[in-house]
Amino acid sequence: MMTETEATKLIKQAELTQPKLTKHFMQVVHDQDLSHAYLFSGFAGLGKLELAKTVVMRLFCKNVQPNGMPCGACNECVRIAKNEHPDVMLVEPEGQSIKVHQIRTLKQEFSKSAVEGNRKVFIINGADLMTNGAANSLLKFIEEPVGNVNSFLLTDDYHKILPTIQSRTQLVEFPKIDSQLLIKYAESKQLTKTALNLVLQLTSDVMVIDRLCEDNWLISMKQQVESWFSMLSKGDYQAFTLIQTNFLPLLRDREDQKVTIEMMCLIFRDVFNVKFKNTPASELAFGNIYDLISQMANHLSDNQLICIIDDILESAKKQQINVSFQNILEVITLDCLNQIKE
Repeated sequence: MMTETEATKLIKQAELTQPKLTKHFMQVVHDQDLSHAYLFSGFAGLGKLELAKTVVMRLFCKNVQPNGMPCGACNECVRIAKNEHPDVMLVEPEGQSIKVHQIRTLKQEFSKSAVEGNRKVFIINGADLMTNGAANSLLKFIEEPVGNVNSFLLTDDYHKILPTIQSRTQLVEFPKIDSQLLIKYAESKQLTKTALNLVLQLTSDVMVIDRLCEDNWLISMKQQVESWFSMLSKGDYQAFTLIQTNFLPLLRDREDQKVTIEMMCLIFRDVFNVKFKNTPASELAFGNIYDLISQMANHLSDNQLICIIDDILESAKKQQINVSFQNILEVITLDCLNQIKE
């Protein structure tokens, strides 16, 4: 269950990923100059949802701090962070899209008066994933909002949003996170050099970094991937047993599954980089097993290595269509062994 610290965490993430935009919006709210509709655009990991929720917390917060930030501890902030505030609604994709019935439900809820005050706010996360029907249904609502309503539409690319919606919102393009800031944040997790390289190759999202480092998960899975790779290098079919006994118990959800496949791909990408670029251990995601990676680079032909990476990437697509993850990992393992033992 989400605790009060989660609200504070959202605020800190917004300040970390987008310090200038956060400061700007806190001043805008203070000046009571907030527009009725915003379009936040930028790649995943740039803090769009964190900033949107921070702005909403600032609107409702009962204990605004001297620096103009929401407190993150009052009942309003906590409920907004937990998506439980009656006057704040978050809409996200159902499956692969945001459907028209979701927007109709939103419009129905926002046709009513605010429950606890005189303002209502909605956030649409993944606005570019609205179906045509959903987007057109939203358009009229944005044109003619009922009462005191603020809206935040979040998208990876504003070009994917209907021009008619773009024209009725204020576009905010999110800049990339400063690379040195990201490195400094990852370093605060007290990771080894190669684990640090690994996490920075896996994500540029500070919240994902938090998740990967939670309960030492990244280190644990990294060790299992290295053991798996070691068995593959020997042509040892015990690599199959390792999947069932060591991999699967570590997987918490589909996101962990996705990261695990990415790690398998990255270890062979390290092989590629050593083989073709002579990349030193210090720059690899799995540099702590450099000798083993180097041996694999010398053993595999160019074609074999490219086939292994292609096979892993192709198998990764099956994770999106609910194929048994154990089966996916076993297919990857078999494909690798077939190439290595040729």
